[in-house]
Amino acid sequence: MDDFYMMKIDDIEVGRAALILMHFQADVFDLLFAERQPPLLDQANLLIASWRPTGRPVIFANFALGVDYEAASDRNRLVTNLTTTGRFRDPQPAAGLAILPDDRLYACPRVNVFFGTSLHADLQVQGIDTLVMAGITSSGVVLSSISWASDADYQIHLVRRCCYDPDLDVHEGLFRTAFDTRAIIV
Repeated sequence: MDDFYMMKIDDIEVGRAALILMHFQADVFDLLFAERQPPLLDQANLLIASWRPTGRPVIFANFALGVDYEAASDRNRLVTNLTTTGRFRDPQPAAGLAILPDDRLYACPRVNVFFGTSLHADLQVQGIDTLVMAGITSSGVVLSSISWASDADYQIHLVRRCCYDPDLDVHEGLFRTAFDTRAIIV
């Protein structure tokens, strides 16, 4: 187990926290990492393994527009572009991700994992007000979901080692600006 994650988890009041991994799904890995498996998956599995002893929820929130794209809208430019790929019909997790049967999986009809899902309500019912988050891509799901969660007054811990964006300049810029003002960067 990675001592880095254990040290950082010890800094979090885990009794009111949940771990959320966003868009760690087969379609994303196929599109972005078809040529090589990135160390990102190993980092995510280390984070999950470090989190499990807390006994707190592990949540996987993946983008899915439905088998027949029933959640797609032709008014949403991003969604329209993604439907042309033939992907994102289901929230199938990435192969090799350390998922257990009791983990929660959300199929998210938009990039923001809270939009169109019961995620926020489910967290509220459990008294969860602290989120440990990571995701692919920084300029998409991470930015959108962190912004929403910040506006909903969650305390957010964003795990940098487990975030990725194909545009490194944008990725670095977001961590310096938008993320740093909304989350504690781990």
